[in-house]
Amino acid sequence: MDKPSVYDFGIDDDSVPPIERSVDITENVPPTVVQRYFESRYATNVNDKPNQDYSVLIHSNNLCILSLASTHVLMGKTIDKIDFQVSGNTDRLSNNMTGKGKRGAQIVQAGSTLCKVHCSDGEEHKILSAIPGKLVQMNSKLADTPNIMLDKPDDLGFIAIVLPQKQRFEKIRDGLLTKEQYTNRNSTV
Repeated sequence: MDKPSVYDFGIDDDSVPPIERSVDITENVPPTVVQRYFESRYATNVNDKPNQDYSVLIHSNNLCILSLASTHVLMGKTIDKIDFQVSGNTDRLSNNMTGKGKRGAQIVQAGSTLCKVHCSDGEEHKILSAIPGKLVQMNSKLADTPNIMLDKPDDLGFIAIVLPQKQRFEKIRDGLLTKEQYTNRNSTV
């Protein structure tokens, strides 16, 4: 006796809605990790350069994740290459730090160059630090897939993680725009 290769349960495939339409998940959606543990702030016109706008996600432990804001001059471009060698003796990817105090970390100021971006249109742009502190980590994934900086800025495409000094943290945070201030600023422009 031959076994059927396909079972017929009497269900028409077209009559079963996809799961996205059969479940209402609009209410009581748990917050994302970013919404739960990070405060979104923004630095605009860093170094008095127009559209040098950065997103700063501030963790509850004061670590700050830097990424491009939606109004950054690079948005909409295509990146060919990112160069982390910012001067003759400073390679941001070779940043080595250890321990709780982040000993050996490179120190960056607000406006320090974190990397250089080479675009397909021939332009070169410096990516700047929006805040001062110790450079904890550069996103090494940008070397292999540079356009994630534009496609997923607050996720895989973050630029760097910086730890501000404890004594200066509140002043730095208060000097950044809140999400509401950033949104209002861009809706009036």
